Amino acid sequence: MQNKRIQILSTKVLDEALIADAANHEMDIKCLPFIDTVPVTDNAIVDAIRRLGGQSITAIFTSSKSVTAVAALTNKSVNWDIYSLFGATKDQVQKHFPRSTVHATAADSASLAGEITEAGITEAYFFCGDRRMDTIPEKLAGKTDVKQLVVYSTHETAHQVAQSFDGIFFFSPSAVKSFCSVNLIGEETACFAVGNTTAASLQPFTQNIIVAAEASGQAVIKKAKETFGKV
Repeated sequence: MQNKRIQILSTKVLDEALIADAANHEMDIKCLPFIDTVPVTDNAIVDAIRRLGGQSITAIFTSSKSVTAVAALTNKSVNWDIYSLFGATKDQVQKHFPRSTVHATAADSASLAGEITEAGITEAYFFCGDRRMDTIPEKLAGKTDVKQLVVYSTHETAHQVAQSFDGIFFFSPSAVKSFCSVNLIGEETACFAVGNTTAASLQPFTQNIIVAAEASGQAVIKKAKETFGKV
């Protein structure tokens, strides 16, 4: 494995700079999106987000898609207290809400809920997608009044893949579901997941699961370098 180029499939589009960096480490990445996301268009939700943009609230983000969807309806002057997953989600929060304060980050939703509980937050707005897991509202039940706003919808875009890959990158349970609806995962194929929730969704389909340190393309590629000896 040390002497061959590693072939990897990413189930979402990655930055060209990351793909080039991987290529310099003998890893060729093919990007083929298995889900598509569409921002909210419901007038009531849109109006609610715009109103909240002018208020001081505690906001929860567990997806970079939810950050960009909300940012499109507000502006950089938003001054919120924010709890988010780290990696790509935190990066988008800092990019779009520079005047807000990120009070805590975590690797997964359960840990993030723990941070919110520890901080004694009594009310928070959870900006999420239509296929979000129930972890945040369930973990905070009876402790924090969580007001959920669905700000984007997720649609599967499954493709049959004929080529075999040494590794596959998965960034969400929805992508796992979409991929596995029309493809099998080979026993020798290393499956890289961005967090414990995505890893859990892979368990019915493979035992060769490797969890990245955080939910970002950079972190997944770093883990792949380590796994395939291409550091």
